[in-house]
Amino acid sequence: MAKKYYSMNEVPLGTKMNIKSSGLKGELVEIQNFPTTFKVKDENGEVNNFYTYEVDIIDWPPEEE
Repeated sequence: MAKKYYSMNEVPLGTKMNIKSSGLKGELVEIQNFPTTFKVKDENGEVNNFYTYEVDIIDWPPEEE
């Protein structure tokens, strides 16, 4: 059976992320396109944009059933 492909544009808002450069945890606020970037609010309350490769997404994509 083929594995399901998940696009970075399908990450649900509110998903928790680790910001690689700072080590802070954050939450996805908005997905912006061309190129795909994530607007993330970190644990200090700051909101910044990150490319998809600049964050580690926690518990996503969902596990195969």
